[in-house]
Parts: sequence; structure tokens; C-alpha cells
Amino acid sequence: MTLGALSMAWVAAEAARPLGWVIVGVWLDQEKRGKWQAVANGPSGSAEVEIGHGGDPSQALRRLAEALQKRRGAPASG
Repeated sequence: MTLGALSMAWVAAEAARPLGWVIVGVWLDQEKRGKWQAVANGPSGSAEVEIGHGGDPSQALRRLAEALQKRRGAPASG
């Protein structure tokens, strides 16, 4: 994984966000060794959460982007 790949994955996740959603961050999942998770919270006051899992931070962000894209109802690109 390169910094460029991580940046591109973060931008893709930001672009996929539905209105009001916030990407909280990416971190190593302590319960699943070697797995990363990227998390987004729904609009303020909402209990909605989306989580993307992956073997590295950029993969977790790409999977989060896919989940957020589905919430928007827009076709995934790329």
C-alpha cells in the first residue's frame, strides 16, 4: 500500500458519502487481527453506521466507499 493509494481510496469514500454522512476514520481492528476497518457515521442524531473491512487501510476505505455508494443508490464507478 502506498500513500497515493490511501489518498485515492479516501477521496473515493468521501465522494461516495450520502448527504450528512461523516467518515470517522480508519484503524486496525483489535478483534480481527490484521484487518482494518473504515467507519462512517450517518447524519447527526442517526444511529446509522457503515463499516468497510480490508487487509489494509485503502482496501477498507474502498469497501466503505462501495457501501456508501449503495446507500446513495448511485451506480459504483471505476
